[in-house]
Amino acid sequence: MHSNVQFEIGRLAIGGDAPVVVQSMTNTDTLDVAASVAQCERMIAAGAQMVRLTVPTMREVEPLAQIQQQLRQKGYDTPIVADVHFNPKVAEAVASFVEKVRINPGNYTDKRVFASFTMTDDEYAEAVQRMAERARPLFEICRAHGTALRIGINQGSLCDRILNRYGNTPEAMVQSALEWLDICDKADFHKMVISMKSSNVQTMMEATLRLQEAMQQRGQVYPLHLGVTEAGCGLEGRVKSAAGIGALLLMGVGDTIRVSLTEPPENETPFAHRLVQTVSTLRPEEAVVKGQTLYYSASVADPEQWMISAAAMAGYAYYRYHIKDLVLENDCMTAQQLEDLQATILQACRIRMSKTEFISCPSCGRTQYDIQSVVALVKERFADHPGLKIGVMGCIVNGPGEMADADYGIVGASQGLVCVYKAKEKLTNPIPVPEALDMLETLIAETAVGY
Repeated sequence: MHSNVQFEIGRLAIGGDAPVVVQSMTNTDTLDVAASVAQCERMIAAGAQMVRLTVPTMREVEPLAQIQQQLRQKGYDTPIVADVHFNPKVAEAVASFVEKVRINPGNYTDKRVFASFTMTDDEYAEAVQRMAERARPLFEICRAHGTALRIGINQGSLCDRILNRYGNTPEAMVQSALEWLDICDKADFHKMVISMKSSNVQTMMEATLRLQEAMQQRGQVYPLHLGVTEAGCGLEGRVKSAAGIGALLLMGVGDTIRVSLTEPPENETPFAHRLVQTVSTLRPEEAVVKGQTLYYSASVADPEQWMISAAAMAGYAYYRYHIKDLVLENDCMTAQQLEDLQATILQACRIRMSKTEFISCPSCGRTQYDIQSVVALVKERFADHPGLKIGVMGCIVNGPGEMADADYGIVGASQGLVCVYKAKEKLTNPIPVPEALDMLETLIAETAVGY
């Protein structure tokens, strides 16, 4: 099931029989060249094989070039990826010097108005053609400079046209990706990676596997980047990532990965490497399913290795066998440790919600408040509401969309201020964090029945 398209991004081979590549993303302000270079160095030292930086506007283009130049002068040849949102001209500006550009199809669609409407097949096809025309200059620049693209399909940022025809579903994500496969094919551009991301482990897995199958039927399987967006932090974030990414790797799917944690980015790559290494020792047939319960037994003394193994096997079993329960056995762990891990894995797979689910992004240079400390405050204050989902997001780029199935959320605005959301509905203008937390508490108390 591996990709049959292979190419190089900088010094790295991607796809085919090449090893899985681990990447991460900075959370510094790209305009701050010194801080960004220093963080890139820490990330590379921690094992990042590819480093991504946000380029939200044209202002960040020249600083990004300086960051890359300084890293090269220091002897680092790690590929640099530009993360572009909203403005196709920014993607075109950076594509001449970075090794890869990450774009979202929403960058090239007609204006998003979040409205319900219907389109005839001809109108739909015309909208896709307009998108292809807008992307054509980027393909030409990438081809001239050997630059790769990542087509980043995010459940939280699907365009209105797709949502109105397919709903906010894995199928919608697949159709968005297939449109871009067709656009790239017609433009004779083939140096691309595709990602299908969601904060929901099962949505992310289903969309990725459906796309993999569709590409196989077409005979050209492009490299896939794996990640669970807004996974969170601590044990919960690692378990959610292991359940989604680990299960797909166990199925032989995935060429590059990122573990997204609301922590310093240098924390992501050591765990990601451990994830890849641990999953390589597992076998799907080790999943013993009786009825709709997975029984997984191993004697593993290392807590992280054990957690990865159990979560990956559970994610695999949930997708393949639709399990509804999990029983773990490990004579190196206490009964309480096993019980806690079982509960965390079941929650990560959304099989059984035993506590509040927190959806939080890893943040990037667009985040203008201390999201890590705010996540800690939110978890401390609202942990005991089983079934409740709370999002803590860095900015409006993907924030409201990625936490769309959350009951409530906080989204970064500017200069340390945040906005409070109820599902996708924005309830406030930018306010201080303490005020936002008090408002969340009031809202949750008003709707406490069921939580």
